[in-house]
Amino acid sequence: GGVARLRAYGVAVPSLPDSEYTLLDLVSANMGGVCIGYSDAHYGHPRNMIKSGRGKDMGDGWETARRLDRPPILLADKEGILKVPGSEWAAFKLGLPGFVRAVEVDTNHFKGNYPDSVIIEAANVDDETAKNILLDPNSADKWKVLLPASKLSAHKQHYFPMEKLACTDRITHIRVRMFPDGGISRIGILER
Repeated sequence: GGVARLRAYGVAVPSLPDSEYTLLDLVSANMGGVCIGYSDAHYGHPRNMIKSGRGKDMGDGWETARRLDRPPILLADKEGILKVPGSEWAAFKLGLPGFVRAVEVDTNHFKGNYPDSVIIEAANVDDETAKNILLDPNSADKWKVLLPASKLSAHKQHYFPMEKLACTDRITHIRVRMFPDGGISRIGILER
């Protein structure tokens, strides 16, 4: 005999490391992070971005369909970030609330379909407010910019230290906005 399949349902309960110098990934599924909403999951679900380790292929990340509102001619600002009308987004409840020290955005395996840029926003709210307000399309005032618009490149781990972050407040939720569309393998919201 044997067991062909075993499924356990629920949310991970984080265990804190012994050392105060260990970086914790607050949004990781291993720490209890959960995807609470998204705009598009055409090729890969956003929950893949909070898995541990690097993605094994493009299907192991979050990839969206091409946006239909792309202008025929793409223009960029002085930092080289494309000026596009829309974005795709995914919102997450952190496994542990905390104060962010660094952010990681990994475009591993996305060589021709990586987003041009990313903005990560943060909020500090209770679960009920998150459900009722954060996912509302008119909730922009509830979010604070954590990582300002940052240019991405293909197949690379992008690390943004605390000096590049715009918000140092305690947070409970994040929203990843990629412009205009594409794929992200992993994200990390790191705290010490």
